[in-house]
Amino acid sequence: MSTCELECNGKSIHLAYKEFEIMKLLMYHPKILTSKEELINSVWGNDREAIDNNVEAYISFLRKKLLFLKSKVTIKVIRKVGYHLEYSDA
Repeated sequence: MSTCELECNGKSIHLAYKEFEIMKLLMYHPKILTSKEELINSVWGNDREAIDNNVEAYISFLRKKLLFLKSKVTIKVIRKVGYHLEYSDA
């Protein structure tokens, strides 16, 4: 059974559906930049009410959840290009 949860360091946190879909896309290709347009098309589909600010808000939610889990993975942005996951061994 598939759940919308993120787990790390023995902790887990529930992800909203759109958070889950964004994280799934980033995890499939962690080192490849994913643009806002790609995220909007994949996650929101034909619902064109989604705007750049929606993506930024969901990325912010995910970053907070990764911090809560004390994950060594972070979501990085390259302005005007896209998002990708980055692992920090520190």
